[in-house]
Amino acid sequence: MEVKRYTISEAAEILELETHVLRYWEEELNLDIPRNEMGHRYYTEKEIKTFERIKALKDKGLQLRAIKMSLSNTGEKRESHSLDLINNNQINIADPNNDRVRQFKLMIKDLFKDALIEYNKNFKEELKEDLSQDLREEISVQMKTLELVEETKEKERYKRLDEAIREIQTMRKETATTTISKKSKPWYRQVFKR
Repeated sequence: MEVKRYTISEAAEILELETHVLRYWEEELNLDIPRNEMGHRYYTEKEIKTFERIKALKDKGLQLRAIKMSLSNTGEKRESHSLDLINNNQINIADPNNDRVRQFKLMIKDLFKDALIEYNKNFKEELKEDLSQDLREEISVQMKTLELVEETKEKERYKRLDEAIREIQTMRKETATTTISKKSKPWYRQVFKR
């Protein structure tokens, strides 16, 4: 007996969903959807039922992460058990001895713990990157400030050195001029100063 195959459009019509939703759920939930020899997806009754269960869980308010965990934890048996748990309105959630309630609480606790760990990890990485970037920027600003201060000090030092050299040159010129003018006068004028 040959298994009936549906295209993605036919499956979407049966499930009353858009084709992009099926592709998105396939990717997010890591579903193994068979493909034909041309690489196109096809759906059998098994995949249709899986998507119906996912849709039912989604309609009940479960997030894809919870559905994924439910799918991956214990397979088909766990999925139908989760669906039964949600559909059974007779469950007393206040009863601490109810296995279904305990399992559901554990599943929610695990989901929350995983989400919190992932959030903390991402937050630490982002904080580390932000702090590193801020620190790099602050160090860059400080380095530029130090370079400007050093450059200003160096310019001031060269300016004073230049002034000192000019002063010495001026003094030498004056000394040389005085010496030349003294030598050009006859010796008796230098003695008698007239």
